[in-house]
Amino acid sequence: MNTLSHRRCWVEVDGRALRHNFRVLRGLVPRTTKLLAVVKANAYGHGLIPMAKEFEAIGADWLGVANVAEGEALREAGVALPILLLSATLPEEMADAVRHKLALTVSTYEEARRLDQVARKMRRKATVHFKIDTGMGRLGCWHKVAREEFARIRRLQGLNIEGMFTHFASADDNAGLTREQWDTISPFFAEHPDLLRHAANSPAVTRRYGFDADMVRVGLALYGIAPNPDDQGLGLRPVLTWKSRVTLLHEMERGRTVSYGATYRVSSPQRQAVVAMGYGDGYFRLHSNASHMLVRGKRCPIRGRVTMDQIMIDVTRVPGCRVGEEVVALGAQGDEEIFARELATQAHTIPWEILTNIGSRVPRIYKNFKTSS
Repeated sequence: MNTLSHRRCWVEVDGRALRHNFRVLRGLVPRTTKLLAVVKANAYGHGLIPMAKEFEAIGADWLGVANVAEGEALREAGVALPILLLSATLPEEMADAVRHKLALTVSTYEEARRLDQVARKMRRKATVHFKIDTGMGRLGCWHKVAREEFARIRRLQGLNIEGMFTHFASADDNAGLTREQWDTISPFFAEHPDLLRHAANSPAVTRRYGFDADMVRVGLALYGIAPNPDDQGLGLRPVLTWKSRVTLLHEMERGRTVSYGATYRVSSPQRQAVVAMGYGDGYFRLHSNASHMLVRGKRCPIRGRVTMDQIMIDVTRVPGCRVGEEVVALGAQGDEEIFARELATQAHTIPWEILTNIGSRVPRIYKNFKTSS
């Protein structure tokens, strides 16, 4: 049951596209600027460990994760790159973070003090990056009090303060606010040339703001999706294709209804296919009666509500469609392509959520990778 012919719903991840995107983004920043590849949330749905290993193989300088569990999984898989925890760390997680040589984000003296105590008890030093809030309003020490807070943290003997950073709140669509944030963080960066300083995320890089500092943190763009539609000219290639199969075909006469709630009524005779995927796999119910899937390179509209494990599509325009036919829910087939941004617009969300919502029961198949997966 592990052969591709027995797959009902799966994702294919293309290493060639990933390497292409990496080269494109590398070319947008100075040669001396380090690149942190963000692999949090199962590498945006692409698979945490395979993607991290591939990034390590193709020259990423750092990896970014959301929590200790992700960092621990990478260390246990043999990943040796520096890893930065981009979220706050709970007190009970600190010892594991230190043990696995993970760099922690610190925003306050109190969390730094707790980490210092843990590290000294372990007779080790904890590596930290001090985060300054310049307008994101999430993590970070508010910039107006950051100098005083940082001075206190620097006196803690159990910490190795390696970096300093901020996060842009609207780099994809608000150049003015992004410039304000950069102007706020720049004096701090100037005062600490000994630290690894970073601010730019994917949209700040793709929009070429020039706020590269010592390192950039790139996520969505690495996976082939421009953070802003205006960035399409970069030539990024989607890395992920989401596929399924036709399990049953129906000839539907006029007047029949389809799926829960009878939200779709057949207006003229049509042929419908049942596709082996649903919201249990992460395909949004909001796509009911709104989106398309590809069969033999043709767009086939979804009919009725998306259910947990099955979706009905209209294949009247696909002569010869048969049981077992490959269906593309996200990605290219023939001359047609369904983009994550298209699905996001239809579901009133963002491409990030489309990718990270693909469920754990959907197997990932890795093609054209330099590393074994």
